[in-house]
Amino acid sequence: MTNLVDNVFIPNYKSTAESSASFASNAGALADYCGAIDTAEEAGKKAVAQTAWHDLMDRVQQTEIHIVGPALRNDGALQSRIHPYTTGNLAKCAVDQSVIQLNESTDFSVAARALNQRGMRAMEYLLFNDNMNHSCSSQVATTNGWNDLTLPERALQRCNLALELAGDVAYASGLIHDEWIADNALYRTEFLSESNRSDNFQQITDALFYIESYTKSGKLAIPLGLDPKCSGMTCPDLVESPYSESSLRNVKVNTQEFLRIFNGDSGVGFDDLIADAGFAGIANRFKTQSADVINKIEEIQTSLSDQLATISTSNEETECVNSHANPDDDSALSVCSLAGLLKRITDDLKIEFVTVVNVPVPGRVQSDND
Repeated sequence: MTNLVDNVFIPNYKSTAESSASFASNAGALADYCGAIDTAEEAGKKAVAQTAWHDLMDRVQQTEIHIVGPALRNDGALQSRIHPYTTGNLAKCAVDQSVIQLNESTDFSVAARALNQRGMRAMEYLLFNDNMNHSCSSQVATTNGWNDLTLPERALQRCNLALELAGDVAYASGLIHDEWIADNALYRTEFLSESNRSDNFQQITDALFYIESYTKSGKLAIPLGLDPKCSGMTCPDLVESPYSESSLRNVKVNTQEFLRIFNGDSGVGFDDLIADAGFAGIANRFKTQSADVINKIEEIQTSLSDQLATISTSNEETECVNSHANPDDDSALSVCSLAGLLKRITDDLKIEFVTVVNVPVPGRVQSDND
């Protein structure tokens, strides 16, 4: 636990806090883009801002695999301010209304908005969505007249809200990191204290099951229609990062970080616990399976959204199901095979891992039919 806290968790929270502060600053890539709108530098500055968003999202996806301590407190309130993916879908119309309200009001507050209108996904919508029209119905009075504004006017107002959202993400990220290290790291000491060790060890193992509930199910199986939580042939509206087309990149970072925690980075990890208990083969299987997922993503050339769009008939639906069940076989629907490779990890996590490490399966996973 000490190794993970000092060499994985705290460094990740520090990296996210620093990256988000840079992204939100008046001298950052996002502010540069806002200032370049309607100039010859706009396209180039926007590309730089999008790259900076991707870099920040990578850091956020790392912390998603260890939602513990301050990030977990109050039902994960701080982590959800950063990336409210686990709380439900993005409220696009509400984000569009926020764009207008920020421009028209002197007392607009991002902190007063619901979580489904904030964080990395809302910023993604504002920065990567090329459709500059609002997404609200005609009955929403706030957005009446928005589509009549010039493209530069709409781009600038969207960018201004993105800056406000970035500031909120930076604030929440800073709070999480500061609590670990403030006052001579009293929280770190408390987290690792003998009296809290059992509960917090359980926190860490529970957090690893993000790869089951969200990486495997939420980000792949459900959108692909491989999970009963999708009521249609597929559910493309549930893709995590559709505008930036970085959904598979998110899955890769999640898996890399899962493996890093499992290995204890370069120190003592769960692999050592499992090997010391006499089950080195299980530890090695986790490593091989994680590497298979990472390698598969590196081979995929088509985005998740584009592959989802090709699943439109019962034949393609059947192919996806078969690819999921037999992920080693070649298939044009490589994301379905990828979901199957991830399922190998999560099946072992729910059975072998909890048995050898002697921890219960988290309640949210016990109710999962998969």
